[in-house]
Amino acid sequence: MPKRKDATEEILTYARSMGATLAGVADLKLLKGMPLYGGVSFERFRYAISIAVALPSEAIEMITDEDPGMLYAYAYRAANVLLDSVAMETAAEINRLGYRSLIIPASMRVMRAEQAGHASHKAFAWAAGLGWIGRNAMLTNPQFGSKLRFATVLTDMPLRPGKPISNGCGICRLCVVRCPAKAFRYVPFEIRPSCREEIFDADKCYQYLLKCKDVLAKEHHMVEHAATICGVCIKVCPIGKSAVQKKPQ
Repeated sequence: MPKRKDATEEILTYARSMGATLAGVADLKLLKGMPLYGGVSFERFRYAISIAVALPSEAIEMITDEDPGMLYAYAYRAANVLLDSVAMETAAEINRLGYRSLIIPASMRVMRAEQAGHASHKAFAWAAGLGWIGRNAMLTNPQFGSKLRFATVLTDMPLRPGKPISNGCGICRLCVVRCPAKAFRYVPFEIRPSCREEIFDADKCYQYLLKCKDVLAKEHHMVEHAATICGVCIKVCPIGKSAVQKKPQ
């Protein structure tokens, strides 16, 4: 059996080689009591591998309050496909090494009332140390801001977990102020809110996302790529915006 440190580096390197921008390990003990849906349970698992793919910054910058834009919609869909592929490959590698794995898909809503998937990808990513829970209720990474999509693989493979980091938003509340749906509440917290509902109204957000999906389907004639997306809170977040400007040739 490989050493614990080596096994961790091996599986995370493997996930990145398959296309992940970031990958980390979360200790499920940190997430005891988190809501789980669709039959998912932590009973047979000890760790979660959080897999992230970055969305292209230029497509994010094209988002407006009225229209998320077809290029952001395409990137969103493509990122989810890539994430599910990376998760599948990573889970298969874990199985090859003789351990259990269970994939939590990148974007699969199973509880409509709660607007929730099988489990919170951002919670796994937070526990893995990939970023903090921002004012926009999304995982915020120091390098990429909130321009990340996630998938998760649960496993009993012995791994070395990352360490969560504290909230890095400071007093910034741009996402709260700029949200077209008025779905956020400003509540100070050092690590993470007590629950999602403390800072985020999922129903307000979802109703606005449906309007955005309608815009994509009708105005851009792209039904095949239309998604319940908005992206304004991602665009306005100052974290991860490059300060480097290209010099004129």
